[in-house]
Amino acid sequence: HVIFTTHTPEAAGNEVHNIYFLHEMGFFNTHSLGTIREISGYTDGDDFSLTVGGLRSAKIANAVSKIHGVVANDMWEDVEDRCEIISITNAQNKKYWTDKTLIRALDEHENYELLARKKHLKKVLFDVVADQTGKMFDPEVLTIVWARRFAEYKRPGLLKYDFERFIKLIRNSEMPVQIIWAGKPYPTDYDSIDLFNELISISHHYSNIAVLTGYELSLSRLLKHGSDIWLNTPRITREASGTSGMTAAMNGSIHFSIDDGWHPEFAKNGKNSFTIPALDHSLPNEEQDRLDNEHMMDVLENEILPLYYHNPDKWVEIMKNAMSDVEYDFDSGRMAAEYYERMFTK
Repeated sequence: HVIFTTHTPEAAGNEVHNIYFLHEMGFFNTHSLGTIREISGYTDGDDFSLTVGGLRSAKIANAVSKIHGVVANDMWEDVEDRCEIISITNAQNKKYWTDKTLIRALDEHENYELLARKKHLKKVLFDVVADQTGKMFDPEVLTIVWARRFAEYKRPGLLKYDFERFIKLIRNSEMPVQIIWAGKPYPTDYDSIDLFNELISISHHYSNIAVLTGYELSLSRLLKHGSDIWLNTPRITREASGTSGMTAAMNGSIHFSIDDGWHPEFAKNGKNSFTIPALDHSLPNEEQDRLDNEHMMDVLENEILPLYYHNPDKWVEIMKNAMSDVEYDFDSGRMAAEYYERMFTK
């Protein structure tokens, strides 16, 4: 009767604890230590991996995207007596996340209404920007949002890696941009806290950069409703799925991403999203960062900005494709059905 979902390849999300401590704290729900050792295969020793215990205890397990399935099976291939790991890609509840007026404009094929509603949603978001930062953002300007947990592998600072090129982008008056960062670093992740504070410091010098504090549901929804581009920059193979881009796409915010997690299952580059060209993920991290930044800025400067400002009809077409394409495969109804059919009834 046990199934197991592995959610991340990150070490921090695959915790190892002292088995005696877990037992004393009631983690094993009154089962004896002997029973737990027998079920989990940890017949001796002090360490207990929650993931390995899950993989050995369950009848079947799942990863949360197709790429993550490959990564997880490779990562845990040496675990003896583990169950099969299949892939069921994460999803989101469109009824909760979508703006109903925006969806109605899509259904009625009204491009003007779609754009008008999008600009209204941008204004609503920009009211929050003004409240938090005192900055007045323009709904006519391309607005890029990077918003999620501030974790190292998600690379929140990748956009500014080549700082000179980043400042050139920020100062581009012919095809201007507005950039919003939002999210929270973990309390003890001091490198991410330092980066968060650095971004705030940079934002003080530019009227078109904002860093918002918090990332609760209400702000998250406003960011997805009010962004034009939803930027996703994980180090490749380390994003198990990612779901924020799904809900952004549901609201006409175009996903611009590293080809990792859920993105390859959705993306039609230049038609419903934009993809940062792939590279060899075995390269040193510094080289990955340099190349990913270079490729990202190339796409942004040479494709995204000209399209937004010089070909609005094509831009709206990509928005509509994103909203339509994300609806079926990445709505939570599909995910729930897969869990039932492939896990619960197996």
